[in-house]
Amino acid sequence: MANTTPGSSAPVVSARPELAVHDGIVTTTSTQVAQFFGKRHDSVMRAIRALSREMAGSDYVHNFVEVISDYKNGKGGAQTSKSFRMTREGFMLLAMGFTGKEALRWKLAFIAAFNRMEAELQKPAYDPARIQLAHSLAAQAAAQVTQTVFEAIASGSNSDWRRVRYLLSFGYDRDGQPTIPQAQVVGDDQMVTSLNALVQHITKHDVIPSDAQLAALVTACAQQLSERAQVRELRAATKASAAPATTSNAVAAPIPPHIGHDGKPLPPGTFRAVFV
Repeated sequence: MANTTPGSSAPVVSARPELAVHDGIVTTTSTQVAQFFGKRHDSVMRAIRALSREMAGSDYVHNFVEVISDYKNGKGGAQTSKSFRMTREGFMLLAMGFTGKEALRWKLAFIAAFNRMEAELQKPAYDPARIQLAHSLAAQAAAQVTQTVFEAIASGSNSDWRRVRYLLSFGYDRDGQPTIPQAQVVGDDQMVTSLNALVQHITKHDVIPSDAQLAALVTACAQQLSERAQVRELRAATKASAAPATTSNAVAAPIPPHIGHDGKPLPPGTFRAVFV
């Protein structure tokens, strides 16, 4: 991509922006914006600094970072200049003020570049060991499914094997190593669902259990609620017994003889009888 020196007009540039990742965030620079939008870099810098007066300080700092960049002048010498590195949000705020058909074209080009780069960041890093494990588990799972389906059909115990459902499960052993995948038949009266979804299914009548099954569910839930309440009570009692005693043995200070029981001073020369 062609270079643009500060204060110069933009030369012909490559077809699309080249963004960079800093601290896990996709960014572009004020020099790229100047190049692609055909603006003087010092004008872009002024526009960015003007945004600092319109934005909250934390938002501005998050979206715009002033950096020192190196470039070569027309004579081939090395020089340094200031520029800004900006996030997608920073670019959108800056480019919002650029108008015209060409400006719209480059806005779309930058947005597409941000989308591509951010999509790349979302991809998992290539891990040969994980890829090998995935191939191994997939082969083992395929073998388990093949064996389970073959046995179900060959045994003849199920007259309508085409409607049989199978559950494929993966697990780990105590050492954290993956175990052989297991394929098993899901019976007609079995469900694979979460507890929250089960409640919704019963409420919406998607699942219609018998009276006995509903009663068993209610009994089991009530028993578990009771057990949990007992555990909470036991913990509260244990905590209370372990707490230090708060009773006070302090004796109230005696009331002076010239102060009445109501707390008001007695008439001069009058004293309240005090017996010790």
